[in-house]
Amino acid sequence: MPLKDLMFTMINRRGITLSLELRNYMKTAHPGMEISKPGYLKQRMKLNPLAFYELYRHHNRNFYAEPGFSTFHGYLVLAADGSGLNIPTTKETLEEFGTSSRKGTKPQASIGLGCLYDIMNRMVLESDCGKCKFDEMRLAEEQIGRLPETISSSQPFLVVMDRGYPSTPAFIQMMEKGILFLARLKSSDYKKEQVALSAPDTWVDIHLDKSRIRHYKGTDIGRRMEEIGHITLRMLKVPLPENQEEVLITNLPSEPFGYQQIAELYHMRWGIETAYETLKDRLQIENFTGTKPLLLLQDIYSTIYISNLAEDIIRDAEAELDEKERHRKHKMMINRTLSIGILKNDLIYILLETDARKQDELFQQIYEDISKNLVPIRPDRHYHRTRGQLAGKYSNTHKRAY
Repeated sequence: MPLKDLMFTMINRRGITLSLELRNYMKTAHPGMEISKPGYLKQRMKLNPLAFYELYRHHNRNFYAEPGFSTFHGYLVLAADGSGLNIPTTKETLEEFGTSSRKGTKPQASIGLGCLYDIMNRMVLESDCGKCKFDEMRLAEEQIGRLPETISSSQPFLVVMDRGYPSTPAFIQMMEKGILFLARLKSSDYKKEQVALSAPDTWVDIHLDKSRIRHYKGTDIGRRMEEIGHITLRMLKVPLPENQEEVLITNLPSEPFGYQQIAELYHMRWGIETAYETLKDRLQIENFTGTKPLLLLQDIYSTIYISNLAEDIIRDAEAELDEKERHRKHKMMINRTLSIGILKNDLIYILLETDARKQDELFQQIYEDISKNLVPIRPDRHYHRTRGQLAGKYSNTHKRAY
């Protein structure tokens, strides 16, 4: 099977049994020809999973090379986060990636997936797969270092992180590189400074005393911490429902990033959680072709590529929609589940078409079909959570896209 067909089968993957996947693809691409499952998997084992990683980064470079992508006060808003993916549990996968199960329980093999995600443009900029338990902050630093390979070095950006990320050494390194960040603190992070906060938005001097340096004694960063003695960062108290509050820490300047803008920025971080939900639920990233680590990584990176491609098309459709639908009571958005289903069903015909004019016609048809499927955005809508009630086997609210 040539490389082109090999990659097309993976992009066209539906999550059904592999024999049916191959039968359906060969009927569409090469009528009258067959390929055996062992032969196909043997070819797959020759393909580097990073081929799809490079493919979606190539797509991203083209995307950011043109004006029109969304920013917040001129900054790309990036979110760093990790998630565990359940994978087939075999001796090989347990050795390669480890288990997410508690000690003494049945092991469940899991891959740790860490992503750097452009929230406003809904693009995965960087992704790495590895052990299920990994240092999220260190991985985020590595991914930020690779960003100039995708976006222009002159394009400003800021990074939003959750409670698992705050780290004094990481903050120092990011500040010295001129990287802007925003993170949520746990109650145990900089406890003295949090207790002493006198206003909801304050610049705080954090002293790097012996208790904060001792874990890094003898290292380069430890010596750097001793040398500078303190760092100055901004802490903000943001109210939450039920008389709760969260404390955010950042090096973002007060202008143009006022208190409300900072609260809005951190709220936007939820976009990466939605992205993981899309990958797992709608794109079925955990529905793998086989059990070999190489096959698992191929499936993960090819799914991320499809996700970016779908979001690119959806963004174009939404931009056109905003111009047409100003008269409606509610702002409308494209139905993402249906869009992914349409793309998964029809993309293969565009990839296989050799006539450029017909390719354009097929793509335009996909674009129009996606544009027709609209759902209203109803702000501040809340639903009562019913704990302990299990959904039926075939949920009415979570139909599969394909």
